[in-house]
Amino acid sequence: MVTHRLNPEIHPGIAPRPTLRRRLDMAMRALMPSLFVVVSMVILSADLGLPGQAELSFALATGTVFFWSAHRPASMTAVMTFCIGLIGELLGFGPPGVLLFSLLVMHGVAHLWRYGLSRISFLFAWALLGALSLVLSLFGWAIACIGSLTFLSPVPSLFQMAVTIGVYPTLSALFSWARRTVADPEQA
Repeated sequence: MVTHRLNPEIHPGIAPRPTLRRRLDMAMRALMPSLFVVVSMVILSADLGLPGQAELSFALATGTVFFWSAHRPASMTAVMTFCIGLIGELLGFGPPGVLLFSLLVMHGVAHLWRYGLSRISFLFAWALLGALSLVLSLFGWAIACIGSLTFLSPVPSLFQMAVTIGVYPTLSALFSWARRTVADPEQA
């Protein structure tokens, strides 16, 4: 006789009705990471006079894509990442295609290594994000040098990397809380 080991449900067969309001709530909770990035990009694209606005926009976008692609891939799919990158390209003034490419690389690496990232310490994930942000910032610098046909200073790219590394612990703490509460579609 073969027995199947399935996880028993707490209350089998009992679930809320799939009303329109509940489905909309689930969709909004699933879209919350993408909406966070888009709203922050729109706010940071305005002329607020803050030093490093473009770098902060890059840092928020890459940190958000990295976290949600690793911890809840259903909330940050490749299509959503592409749309976020496209919106960022339309709002930003950097070299064309760099933000979109950077976000897709972040998504690909985090999505590919999501099982390993969920089992390792935060410091290793932070180091991986730092290494990726270094490579992608230098890629953006190289594309800017090629586009202008001059050798530009790499300091803005290194500042962008530093802002990305510095912002990620705060983003990670905020998103860890949100993953359990407001951005959890199962809570709808």
